[in-house]
Amino acid sequence: MAAALYDGEEGYYSRGPSIGERGDFVTSPWISPAFARALARRFARQAREFDGPLDFVEVGAGEGKFLEEFAAALEANDADVFERVRLTAVERSASARQTLLRRPFPRGLRALDSPKELSEGSVNGWIFSNELYDALPVVRVTGSARGLQELRVDFEGDAFVWRTAAAPDAYREHLERYGVAMEAGQVGEISFGAAPLHRILARALGRGSLVSFDYGHRSPVLYHATARRHGTLAVHFAGLRRGDPLSRPGQVDLTAHVHWDLLIEAGEAEGLTTEGISRQGRFLVESGVFDFTPDDAARWRAYRLVDPEGMGDEISVLVQSRGVAAPGLAASATSGNAG
Repeated sequence: MAAALYDGEEGYYSRGPSIGERGDFVTSPWISPAFARALARRFARQAREFDGPLDFVEVGAGEGKFLEEFAAALEANDADVFERVRLTAVERSASARQTLLRRPFPRGLRALDSPKELSEGSVNGWIFSNELYDALPVVRVTGSARGLQELRVDFEGDAFVWRTAAAPDAYREHLERYGVAMEAGQVGEISFGAAPLHRILARALGRGSLVSFDYGHRSPVLYHATARRHGTLAVHFAGLRRGDPLSRPGQVDLTAHVHWDLLIEAGEAEGLTTEGISRQGRFLVESGVFDFTPDDAARWRAYRLVDPEGMGDEISVLVQSRGVAAPGLAASATSGNAG
C-alpha cells in the first residue's frame, strides 16, 4: 500500500491523484467552497483568544485547493485574523507541492514535505487535516481456527495475490488492547503509522487545536464482526468505491478507515485534551456552513457535506486542544459510536 500510493515515480499520489466530481474520488473542499469558508469562520472565532501571530497548518494539503479558499475567506471576512496568520502546508508529494506553490496566496505560504519539519511547540493556532489518516498504509489481519492470521501480499504469475501467515504477536496484542477478538473469516486492518504521526503533530502544537476530519470509527464499530466483517480497505477509481486492492497498483486510490481510539490516545499522551468527536454534518452546520451559500445550487452542494446519508455522517471530526477552549464541538469523545 505504501508503494502503491507513495512510490516516488509510480505511486498514485506521486503521479497526481484524480480528485473531483469526475475523478476517482471527491473530498469536501471539491464539493463546495462553503467547507473552507465555514472552517475559516470557526478558526477566526478561536483565534480571538490569541494575541500576536497565529498559525494555520494543513497536513496533507495536496495541491492547495482548500488552503487557498480558506485564506481567501479569512481575508474577506476576518481581515484582522488574516493579517496575523501564517499559513503552512505539509505535503509529501513534490508534484502537488509545486502546484500548491503556484497558487496566489496574498501573504505567502510555507510549504514543508514532512510533519517532522514542524518544530515542537511551534504552532499556535490550528493543525488541520482532511482525509489524512485514511490514506496511511495498513496491515490486514483475519481471524481463523488457527488464531490470528496476517493477509500478506505475494506474486503469482502476473498478478499480486493474498497469502495467509501467522500474525506477529504485536498484531494480536494490539487488538487485545482494544478488546477486539476477530471471528473466523472476519477481516480487519491496523494502521501502525497513525499514532506516531498524530504524536508528531501533537508535539508541534504549542497552543490551539488539532482538528482532524476523516472516515473513522471507535473500536467497537471499526472491528464489529457484522458491520465491518470484511474490514474497510477500499479502492477508489472513476468515482466508484469498489475493486481489488491488489490490481492496478499506482493507478487507483487505496484507503482504510481510521481507528479513532489510536489518535485519541496518541494526542492525550502528548498532553492534549480531547474535546470530542462529532459528525461532519453537525460540525459544519454549527459552523454556519449554509451562511456561505448564495443560491440554490450552492445550498445543494453544501447539503452534500452534511447529508446524513452520505458525508455528513460518514466523516467525523476529532478535536484535541492545548491551552484554549475547544472551537465549539458538541459531541462527546467518549461516545462509543462516534465516527
